[in-house]
Amino acid sequence: MCRFTRATRNRPCADSRRRSREGSTMSSSKNSDTRDAVAPVVLIVGTEGTLRDAALAEIRTRVLGDATPEFNEDRFDLASRGADPARILAAARTFPVLAKRRLVIVRGISDRRAKRFIEVELLEYLEDPVPTTCLLLEAEKVDRRLQWVKQVVKRGELIACAGPRGPSEQRAWIEARLRAHGKRPSGGMAAALLELVGGDLDSLASELDKVCLYVGERAEVSPDDVAEVTGQLRPRALYELTDAIGQRQLDASLRTLGQLLDQGEPALAMLGALAHHFRRLMRARECRPLEAGEVQRQLSLHPYAAQKLVEQARRFDERRLRSCFAAIRRTDEALKGGISVSPRIAIERLVLAVCS
Repeated sequence: MCRFTRATRNRPCADSRRRSREGSTMSSSKNSDTRDAVAPVVLIVGTEGTLRDAALAEIRTRVLGDATPEFNEDRFDLASRGADPARILAAARTFPVLAKRRLVIVRGISDRRAKRFIEVELLEYLEDPVPTTCLLLEAEKVDRRLQWVKQVVKRGELIACAGPRGPSEQRAWIEARLRAHGKRPSGGMAAALLELVGGDLDSLASELDKVCLYVGERAEVSPDDVAEVTGQLRPRALYELTDAIGQRQLDASLRTLGQLLDQGEPALAMLGALAHHFRRLMRARECRPLEAGEVQRQLSLHPYAAQKLVEQARRFDERRLRSCFAAIRRTDEALKGGISVSPRIAIERLVLAVCS
């Protein structure tokens, strides 16, 4: 799930009560009964472009509705060379055509080129904003102590986009976005995508779009579809390395290791991934009983990931795991100059040691 936290001033009491009752998630704001209430200025803030785009799309729908965007929407980027703040203000002061409102979208307000606009022109405009215009500002982050931000909150609305927290919410976000495409996940598909791509929502959204195109009209998306589409991602190679080593498949481990080294993956990064994976194997071995349900509960894993971890943990008893950690420590010393050996040979020796 993703959260849209709003800071507002001078808004109707009914609107404030609605926000308190429904929360600040994307779905609740979309289903609002007062969705036509739009502030004359809106600031969208968030590090994830995917979430900012979703918030922007919601505001755009509320502002324009069925109106013709060609006449009632303007877009500006102050980070672009030649951007003219005067054109932004002129667009904001233009009346809508055959519509109730118009939308002016301004990106790049954190860029140094935007300094005069936000400190001078914007503050002057906010003294008397045009009520039929929604001036929408977008940024990755802002300092809420600044005068222009305070004025935006006073005159309009600040939307802070917060993404899902932790693997559980990230998997729920993946599944929800997949269903929005008219697809349904199967067999740990969300967990597989999260392990391959990582938690960056922009990357996840991009890969989900590719997966949906790949499966075509088929309604169900499986982990195999994810693996096929994301096969060229470097994170998948790291995942494949830890997976192959966890299954003690020496040939597959050396082959994947060679691919990683050839594409320039740092040996220390691979060592870190292996150390993390073996720590998870050790934690799984400590679970009693060593079953997927218990590992899922104690390590907060998806059932699919928990089952895989249990299968791998059963291949390593505690004595074997201690030996693997000793090999990892020796490799760490070698890579940091403790032993005169090339990084490639050091990491290859480690793979041989833990898979034997």
